[in-house]
Amino acid sequence: MKNRIVRSVVAGLMLAAVFAFAPVHALAANLPVTRATLSNGLEVVVVHDPLAPVVTVMMNYRVGSDDQPLPGLAHATEHMMFRGSKTLSSNQLMESVGVTGGDFDADTQDQVTQYFFTLPAQYLDIALRAERSRATGLLMAQNLWAQERGAITQEVTQDNSNAILRLFIKMQRRLVDGTPYAKDGLGTVYGFAHLINSPQLLSFYHTWYHPNNAIYVIVGDVDGPSTIAKVKALFGDIPAAKLPGREVVHLKPITGTVFNDTSDQPYTAVLLGYRMPGYGSPDYAAGRILGDVLNSQRGDLFALAASGKAYGTQFFVQSYPKTSIAVAFAAVPVSTKPEVADGWIRAIIAGYKKNGVPADLVAASKLREVSQLEFAGNSIEGLANQWSQALAVQHLQSPDDMISAFSKVTTADVNRVLQQYLDTSAVVAAYAVPKNNGKLSTGSGSALGVENNAIPPSKHEPLPSWAQTVLAHLRVPPQTLSPVSMLLSNGVRLIVQRETITKTVVVSGQILSDAAVQEPVGKDGVDDIAASLLPYGTTTYDRVGFQAELDKIAATTSAGTSFSLQVPAVSFDRGVALLADEELQPAFKPDAFKIVSQQEVKSVGDAANSPDHLTQVALDAALYPVGDPLRRFATPATAGAVTIDDVKSYYASVYRPDMTAIVVVGNVTPQAALASFERYFGSWSATGPKPDVFPAPVALNAPATIVVPATGRVQSSTQLVELSNVRRTDASYADLRVANTVLTGGFYSSLLYHDLREVHGYVYDVNSQITAGKNRSTFSIGYGSDPQNIVPAQEQIVAILSMLQSKPIDPDRLLRSKALLMGDVPIQIASYDGVAGLLLSYSMRDLPLDQNLIDARRELTATPTSVRAAISKWIRPKGFVRIVTGPGPK
Repeated sequence: MKNRIVRSVVAGLMLAAVFAFAPVHALAANLPVTRATLSNGLEVVVVHDPLAPVVTVMMNYRVGSDDQPLPGLAHATEHMMFRGSKTLSSNQLMESVGVTGGDFDADTQDQVTQYFFTLPAQYLDIALRAERSRATGLLMAQNLWAQERGAITQEVTQDNSNAILRLFIKMQRRLVDGTPYAKDGLGTVYGFAHLINSPQLLSFYHTWYHPNNAIYVIVGDVDGPSTIAKVKALFGDIPAAKLPGREVVHLKPITGTVFNDTSDQPYTAVLLGYRMPGYGSPDYAAGRILGDVLNSQRGDLFALAASGKAYGTQFFVQSYPKTSIAVAFAAVPVSTKPEVADGWIRAIIAGYKKNGVPADLVAASKLREVSQLEFAGNSIEGLANQWSQALAVQHLQSPDDMISAFSKVTTADVNRVLQQYLDTSAVVAAYAVPKNNGKLSTGSGSALGVENNAIPPSKHEPLPSWAQTVLAHLRVPPQTLSPVSMLLSNGVRLIVQRETITKTVVVSGQILSDAAVQEPVGKDGVDDIAASLLPYGTTTYDRVGFQAELDKIAATTSAGTSFSLQVPAVSFDRGVALLADEELQPAFKPDAFKIVSQQEVKSVGDAANSPDHLTQVALDAALYPVGDPLRRFATPATAGAVTIDDVKSYYASVYRPDMTAIVVVGNVTPQAALASFERYFGSWSATGPKPDVFPAPVALNAPATIVVPATGRVQSSTQLVELSNVRRTDASYADLRVANTVLTGGFYSSLLYHDLREVHGYVYDVNSQITAGKNRSTFSIGYGSDPQNIVPAQEQIVAILSMLQSKPIDPDRLLRSKALLMGDVPIQIASYDGVAGLLLSYSMRDLPLDQNLIDARRELTATPTSVRAAISKWIRPKGFVRIVTGPGPK
């Protein structure tokens, strides 16, 4: 669960209280849409998306932080929606969804709170019934709130540890001062401890959580009419209620100011905030296009980064009903005074106001906005979110309503909005300047207390009858992918998974490489310099000309040892040609090299004392022996020693077709894809034998404790990391996957979430991960907590791991963990990016393309004895390197 700082707007007028089917089609993705409004006012929209046997259900309640009488009350209510109702305990809610392999979360915005489940489509009923259980009769008991406020407090301290976020909140309040939009949606530590209680939570819930104040969006491989019938059967008897009025918005004149804060980042951040038109304004579409123009890689703001003045820039807009906040952002070297960068941004805005925005950038932005509506169909969860935002936030009937609005925008409209809204006399500025001392300490707080084995594992209550079938019929999911694997004449492996859900294609490619192994000694940083030079132009186009060609077809590329393409299917061949041009025909011009080289030297110098960099350096030093390649990192000296000839030589040796795999997912046939890639990538060649890019095996690490101070952070980020000898191809790898699921899979139903968050409130989140490679593997557990919780949390982690080594896992817990893993198989491929990432990872590891099913079959045969044996063999509870970024243990 989370609180989104990004604000939103609720839907306005409710539809007529009738129950009727209204089949239509989404214009962008041509997906069937079925709508209904129940007699109690609940609006239901079902979008049939057969991309994968998966469904996302998203309940949008039209209430948020704007409606709360106390800071954080809406956010606290969102959290308590997961703490159980009169018909379903918190444990049953979590496990009913968890055993399906499904994901769940929620977010609180300014005028809407969203609750969503993503799970295999065959388990739609479970998501519907789980949502029904908390639509009435929520408990909100004081003892449950006492537990949950520990976790939500950790979320607050996590966000408050980010200087840029702290500044943005100040900017936001100044720009929307005096309106409900300025209310504190996140909440405060004091408020959660002393102001919010069970009666207030129940009052807020009973005031706003009603069917006539909600929109239910369901997207996935489900039938529209029958799904709406199920929703009616489950939600139709919930009575509507009279809703309170909303606060009126009165925008005050903006008083310009400058906010300052100290950060722990390796750059100075400069933000300039403006007030822009909101959702309800006829100028909203033109404002969106203006934002895109200012954010264009052909624009003057991006040129700050391209010229080497900035590390990166961005222009983003956060919208409300009556206004929006627009922020121009630049990350610049520490040596650049923030006032100087502020002046650059103001001059760019002034230049556009004087000369007008380029008409071709307006046309390109309009084309890209419309194309993004089509690309949204490439993800089931993403499409559900888009529909929810359109209906519950933007007052639209569908996301496609914006197509008409964008098509009517003219260059004159964009320039008028620019002149009217980007008022340089009312700018709210914010500067985050780093103050990193470059210190770390070892051995701090290393002593663990007595392991507390008295904390009982979360008890598995009987699942509701409607969820028990998941465990009764557990099996390996059927394969829904049918990738075609081919080789180009030069050895490139091409994998094509045809999908016709949308008229788009995504391409993901990777060159097997490792800079730590392949960079020449004394030239650390050449890999970054080479990759950063690729977008600076090709032998065919200069940087701006290349971006103009991409804009013509609404395509996006990235280049490097990992590269990608996103393109409408109609322009697939042209997109591949441009991708090949950027990846294979870099210009490597001396002037561009000078810019990139100087920027690399500055960036590694600025990062040298930053906490995140120091954390990685210290962790690698604790895990690996002296002289190991993974202990190498770039310095100003090594980056400064790189010449343009070094770059060319490195590129020639590392960028090899016989080490490359490319995955294509989308509306293109394997034959057409092969023809295009052979045409544009087929002449790519390599010389010499294939390099060995895998670091050699090393001895297991010794335990260690390290603290890296971080200016401004009030919450500590803790990583527990150790080396392991397990390999991805070991038979017991599947048992470790099951064990990892027992630890953190399924939220509160997992051992670590139950203990560290639900029982103790030590952490907001906790994750565990097994990363198994060819020669080296790691096991890690990470959590964010207040300093005083670092050691107690680790004590409990060690106790739980030791318990798992000393006795077999309960068979019921094992079964439920297996169920989660089985359900995760289809969820992994519920987006084009998910499919591409999965297939590419298998290709890079020389694994079968159906490795997901091979893993699932092995996991399904795991036993309590085999899992215990795997944990005992491969995991060392007292072998962790504990590295804390932020305040050290107390």
